[in-house]
Amino acid sequence: MSRGRMLQIKRKINATQSLMKITRAMEMVARAKSRKMEAEYQKFKPFYEEVKRLWSLIPDESLDPVFFEEGDRDLIVVITSDMGLCGSFNSEIIREAEKVISESKNPHLILIGLKAINHFRTGNILKMYDRFYEIPDFRNGSTIVEDIYEFMDGRPVNVKVVFSRFKNILIQRPEVYDLIPLKRKEKKREDFEFEPLPEQLVPVVLHYYLSTTLMELMFQTKIGEFYARQNAMKNATDNAQEVIRELTLAYNKARQASITQELIEIVTGAEALKEIEK
Repeated sequence: MSRGRMLQIKRKINATQSLMKITRAMEMVARAKSRKMEAEYQKFKPFYEEVKRLWSLIPDESLDPVFFEEGDRDLIVVITSDMGLCGSFNSEIIREAEKVISESKNPHLILIGLKAINHFRTGNILKMYDRFYEIPDFRNGSTIVEDIYEFMDGRPVNVKVVFSRFKNILIQRPEVYDLIPLKRKEKKREDFEFEPLPEQLVPVVLHYYLSTTLMELMFQTKIGEFYARQNAMKNATDNAQEVIRELTLAYNKARQASITQELIEIVTGAEALKEIEK
């Protein structure tokens, strides 16, 4: 009985060791990807700051008033990851999205990431994008902006983006960003001469501003995803080591019990032989 128990424990130890090798490898991959993503984000930040600076110079009266008005329709952009194995990262984003949807009037959805697509299978889904980006670029943001313009169709609409804000290596929290209606800028009046004319320049600047803002939110989510996966795999590796320690202890106890049982049988047999010889 003890030998069968020992064999069973040994198999569990081997299986857990194999699993630990996988989780450790995934942790290392996630760590490398998070560093790469942060490096790409540092390259993007100066561009984003310059776009925001240019946007701040655009007078509000140059923009179509529809971008400042509250609409009777809500467009909700949900950004999740395509892959799992990152703890509660995606479930927290989805939970926040469900809250926003429940509080919205006539909500429509743009879903980015397989986790969001698999969860929100029904409802007013405008567009779905799986494996949309590995490293966010301007085309990604521009594509979503074009979808928003198409949905607006010249009428006011409320656009909210549900994403994950990267706080630090251990903390990533879902947030809601109000993209449209735009907030009016509080600044001193400055007179500029625009080249080309404002009616040509302003729509381009607005498109750049909205696209880069979406890129910023995608970067935040992607960096948070990699760190969440790194933390989840590290915890899994640590748990596997603890399981192996407990199984090894159980194996040693079972082996000791087996040895003790064999010694008892030998001694009992020897005593029996002595009785027979008498």
